Amino acid sequence: MESNLTRLENNQVSLEVIASPQEVEAAVASALRQIGNKLSIPGFRPGRIPRHIIEQRVGKDFIYQEAMEGLVSRGYLQALEEHKLHPVTEPELEIEGKLEEEKEFVFKAKVEVLPEVKLGEYKGLQVEKEAVQITDERVEEEIGRLQQQYAELVTVEKEKPEKGDFVVIDFDGYIDGKPFPGGAAQGFLLEIGAGRFFPEFEKEIPGMQVGEEKEIKVSFPKDARQDLAGKKGVFKVKLQEIKVRELPAVDDEFAKSLGLGETVAELREAIRKGLQNQAELEAERAFQRAVVEKVVDGSEVAISETLLQREMDHLLHEFEHDLAHQGIKLEQYLEGAKKSKEEFMEELRPTAEKRIKTELVLFSIADKEGITVTEEEINRRKEYFQPHLERVAKRDRQRQEELLTDGIRTNLLKEKTIRFLVEKAEPVSKENGKAVEK
Repeated sequence: MESNLTRLENNQVSLEVIASPQEVEAAVASALRQIGNKLSIPGFRPGRIPRHIIEQRVGKDFIYQEAMEGLVSRGYLQALEEHKLHPVTEPELEIEGKLEEEKEFVFKAKVEVLPEVKLGEYKGLQVEKEAVQITDERVEEEIGRLQQQYAELVTVEKEKPEKGDFVVIDFDGYIDGKPFPGGAAQGFLLEIGAGRFFPEFEKEIPGMQVGEEKEIKVSFPKDARQDLAGKKGVFKVKLQEIKVRELPAVDDEFAKSLGLGETVAELREAIRKGLQNQAELEAERAFQRAVVEKVVDGSEVAISETLLQREMDHLLHEFEHDLAHQGIKLEQYLEGAKKSKEEFMEELRPTAEKRIKTELVLFSIADKEGITVTEEEINRRKEYFQPHLERVAKRDRQRQEELLTDGIRTNLLKEKTIRFLVEKAEPVSKENGKAVEK
């Protein structure tokens, strides 16, 4: 079918689709076959019913309606493909006249599509990249962290605990003089100053001595579990022990125990290499982000409110999903943050706009440079998700696999396009602006 494109305002387009008399005839014949296959008329086999019998049974208008729907569906999709359009909304259809055999059939479709992208420069861009150098101080800092990680807690005789010490306590919690579920423990280990318990509780412990018992009053926060939220409680606490961290010595035995060499010198070298590799990886990721950001900032895209609202809804759904994993409802979060849903949605707008623009720019570059994704690449990535698919109910599996395939194709295309941009960029030093090795 022939189609003509007219661009309107706000990313709207009008498509005029013209079906020739021959295409109309083929559509009517197809409609007759489909209807005939469904009819059951004595004396005729399905699919062998003469046209005049079908017309008598269902009426000519019904046949033409089926033919017209087929023409509109095929013609619309062909026009989108021909003009490389990606619809954002459902089309508004306008049928010009009735469908008649031996005559052209014309319809128009008005639809919002993804906006055109005006690309800026995206090859040979100079982008700052951090030069990585691990200092001796950073190595010693990491050794200190490992000492803390592998330190042992030893009981000490001390008048009172202080910040950084650990205490072993027994406690019983009460609300209105009655114990509450989960409010008691024996031999509970608590680090003073770590902020992992009620502030009023931790504040009182350093003033206690071993063997001393004390009542500590607390106020439960509003976001505590339902039976405690906003209430006042009392804990009866007994301090049993005071413990401190005993750091391991930095010697050859320590190096061997970590599996990072036979000597302290080898330990330091292994740590330096590990820190170097991690820092280079982080610098490369930062460089990639900077390249993409510079390419996107240099491009122009007019994003419609429809597209923005759809992406904002998607971001909200992602946020609700993350909250659900923490056992929190969106309403609870908004109440705690003292925001309305509308205010929160507006806060999502810049993120939604940046995400849309980035994707559109990357896809536009991929199209211009002929960057594609093969079925083999998709299948390799899908292997990772196969166990998840096998757990999906059979009736939903095909749809889930289609969604997964589309998602993988999109992500792979973005990844390959970003690699292309990074390869074409020229990294320069943050310190002196001179070119550095990729």
